[in-house]
Amino acid sequence: MLEIVFVVCSLVEGAKCRELSPLPLQPDAHIIACLIATQVEGAKWSQTHPNQYIVRSTCQPAKMFAKA
Repeated sequence: MLEIVFVVCSLVEGAKCRELSPLPLQPDAHIIACLIATQVEGAKWSQTHPNQYIVRSTCQPAKMFAKA
């Protein structure tokens, strides 16, 4: 199972960056589907967070996200 993790930065808080919680994909999703989903989900997220921007998106195996 794959998940998407975005790293986002704030325009308002002096480019303060953080990782968002992972977005799980369908259990049978392949890496190509994950890469396409990063574009779609990133666009949705950007529309609702105008003072922040995405600096990186990754597709990784589920349960690899380290909570800080």
